[in-house]
Amino acid sequence: MKDPSLQDRIVAHLRSVGRPESSRDLARRFLRIDGGNEETCRLLLTPYLLAVPGVSHRPGEGWSVHRHREPEAARTEGREQAPRTSPPETSSRAGGTIRPEGVPGSTGSEAAASLRDFVALASDGGGPGGSGAARAASLLPVVAGEPCQEEHFPAWGLDAEGSIPIDDETADPERGRARRGVGESGLETADLQEMIETIGDLAIVCHRATREVEPIRRACAAAGLPFHPPVVSAARLGHLLLGLKANHAAVDLATALGLESRGPDDCRGRVRLVVDAFLRLTPLLEERGIGTLEALLEYQDMPPAPLDLSPYAFTVDDLRALPAGPGVYRFLDRRREVIYVGKAKNLRARVSSYFTPSARGNPKGRAILEQVRSLAIDEVASDLEAALLEAALIAENRPRLNRQFEVHERPVPYGPRLNLAVVLRDATAPERAAATCTIHFLRAGVYLGRVERLAGNAARFSRVEGLLAAGYFPGGSGAPRRPAGGAGEGAAAAGHDIDWQLVSSYLRAHPDEVSVLDLDECGSFEEAADRLRVLVGVVTGGERRVVAR
Repeated sequence: MKDPSLQDRIVAHLRSVGRPESSRDLARRFLRIDGGNEETCRLLLTPYLLAVPGVSHRPGEGWSVHRHREPEAARTEGREQAPRTSPPETSSRAGGTIRPEGVPGSTGSEAAASLRDFVALASDGGGPGGSGAARAASLLPVVAGEPCQEEHFPAWGLDAEGSIPIDDETADPERGRARRGVGESGLETADLQEMIETIGDLAIVCHRATREVEPIRRACAAAGLPFHPPVVSAARLGHLLLGLKANHAAVDLATALGLESRGPDDCRGRVRLVVDAFLRLTPLLEERGIGTLEALLEYQDMPPAPLDLSPYAFTVDDLRALPAGPGVYRFLDRRREVIYVGKAKNLRARVSSYFTPSARGNPKGRAILEQVRSLAIDEVASDLEAALLEAALIAENRPRLNRQFEVHERPVPYGPRLNLAVVLRDATAPERAAATCTIHFLRAGVYLGRVERLAGNAARFSRVEGLLAAGYFPGGSGAPRRPAGGAGEGAAAAGHDIDWQLVSSYLRAHPDEVSVLDLDECGSFEEAADRLRVLVGVVTGGERRVVAR
């Protein structure tokens, strides 16, 4: 908030000296700012002095107080040279305050201002995750790279948890919700006016403009206040300069820059993080020849540079031609060895996401970009089959990047990990070809193995019996024992971890579409083998089951 006594002290000083004072001298004396340039100091002083009768600023001279009423001609001349003395809310910006031509601080001079002069802004809304209409905001002016006094809105503050205290009109009538000027945003009209004055003609730096600034802009529009400052998005710069995802969180930007949070987990802490992050990004901008606000605003609107795909055995057109359905993808190195296997609901979108500038924002993305040379895909019929096939290919190939960046083990909120045999029908290209199926075996929620292209082939079914005996009935084919490692034991079995959350939720959501045998319900090896023979016959002869491609 503005300190009225500070305004009085500055005006009293100007009257006492009887001569113009430069903005730098006034800022050094009253704002305790050393090293700021004349134009930046003038922008900071303008909210204090702009509306004071008799106070004006003349280029090349500074601020002064007119002791006597000037002739009309002199006043007219002064208005042509000095900034307007109307209240700040009457000014209008479209990238900067509108001024007469030839006055320092016009569009050209603003563009030449240092990138280290700005106002950081962070806001919190009343919706989920701080979205929605702004209920609180923090501003932190920065001059010559040095943070100044923070300001927090509403003026009556946030509580220890970062929430706006609920007004009790009976306990504090002056602070009740019925106060004049309190909007749905939670910010009063007076708060918005204070924010506009604090920002002045400086640029705003925020994390994401749509999240931080747009709610403030809408609140100002509803209150009839013009609010059109130039806005720089630190998230956009993190995307362009560091390769982070376009919608990354502020903490991701801090991590990429090696920064630590210096405040609470709300707009108060975030505004400090934005200042630290932008000052850390400024040298990277200057290395690219971006040293003015005008150049920065143009740069942040540019699309990211496309990734060079020349080292790979596929092109952008190949990526665009990938199917948009579920499936499994494999990345191969120059020796044609599988180095990574993944599943996707949309193969085109998922595979293409690895070959964008933002993919370098995490260790796994960088490793894939550096080591992959070609790719292969397998289309499947469902998310379930994608999860099963992914686990099968990982178990069979043991890709080194899957082992390095293991992501499949996660909490299990969907019930116990069971011993299951999932039977999926294979897609057969020739119409006259006999239908076949694949059995995927899960032991205590871990992927154990698969047997493909099953029909009436006795030789292949012997592989099924071998997996049953080794993985579930180790006592021998005639031993009527419960499968080892049942749901109650929770012991890890040999095999590969699978996305059990996806598998179990899919089976629960589609009980009539998937043929599955719960091996814990089988009293013996023989019973399990007989039941699987029946399921193979049903799946290869029926049409109401999920088909494996």
